[in-house]
Amino acid sequence: MPPVDNALVEQVDLLCLDAGNTIIFLDHPRIARLLSARGVETTTDALVRAEGSAKRGLEGNGSGEVVVVPWRYEKEPGAGEWGRVIGTTIALGGTARERVPELLAAIWEDHRRYNLYSRVPEGLPGAVERLRARGVKVAVISNSEGTLSELLATLGILSIFDRVVDSSVVGVAKPDPRIFSFALDAFAISKDRTLHLGDTFATDIAGARAAGIRTALIDPFAHYTGLHLDVPRVESVEQVADAILALRGR
Repeated sequence: MPPVDNALVEQVDLLCLDAGNTIIFLDHPRIARLLSARGVETTTDALVRAEGSAKRGLEGNGSGEVVVVPWRYEKEPGAGEWGRVIGTTIALGGTARERVPELLAAIWEDHRRYNLYSRVPEGLPGAVERLRARGVKVAVISNSEGTLSELLATLGILSIFDRVVDSSVVGVAKPDPRIFSFALDAFAISKDRTLHLGDTFATDIAGARAAGIRTALIDPFAHYTGLHLDVPRVESVEQVADAILALRGR
């Protein structure tokens, strides 16, 4: 991954972060185990590839596929987008289509007990705390199920963020640009001094652009290789934090 362009990170006073696959990562091996316990054999690599198709498919331009099925919990807060991504991931990852509703419900029940997005990069807390020590506000802006703050507390990282904006709590979801106002207005920071990082073009990049905010794509699994080449790529929150701090002289 090349160094972060200074133009992306100069004069950033507010760093907004998506949650899934940005600060807390999807546990693909756990999904594989849940499927295996119910008679479906797959691999982590197959699930990673399938998730990429789901994320691209959300754009509706033919670059990926989204599997949409009726399932038991689809009307619960946050279950719509979650069901499209996870349902597609298991369908394209080796699950027979007729079993997707049943297995999607079982995985949702397990997810509600302990979130599937629960893997925290080792260097993330320190990077965020270094930023905040230099006066940069850090907010999480996520399409979630209404329990994101509780999850971050369970993972021991809630206190490192200045604000958590959960779509199911505020009633607005990305790519609706209004969701970013819950952070911008709270800190009275202008859009031109804000940067958003996320892993999904259809929600993170499209939403931040609509809000007039700088944005960059985190693509840890190379889901967007060869696509959206006009969007800056960054390796991680840690890399961006270091670049911001470098411009501020640490």
